Amino acid sequence: MGCKMSDGENFVSLQGYIVYPSYKEVGDSNTSLLKGKLQIPIDGRSQQIKISAWGTIAEALNELPSKTLIRIHGHIEESSYDSPCKFCKGREKKYWTEVIVDNFIKVE
Repeated sequence: MGCKMSDGENFVSLQGYIVYPSYKEVGDSNTSLLKGKLQIPIDGRSQQIKISAWGTIAEALNELPSKTLIRIHGHIEESSYDSPCKFCKGREKKYWTEVIVDNFIKVE
């Protein structure tokens, strides 16, 4: 039985602490945006994953006290932009991957 292209899923669940939060309102309608990293402690080490949240989710995350343990549910997005190449003076495409937070809960 083969897998069709439409059979894919993009769902992420991570647990950790938000670090390096940056909150602002963007666009003509002043939509709330929170960008930062989710620090995930694992076996005495930690990993940091880029995250973004929009609207009321961004507002709620921005109100959390520092070091609040949360579980986020979201999806992965890859974005890009054209940038001047510092070596060849031409244009080059820059990419980044982040998790877009669709929902979250505080972990007690």
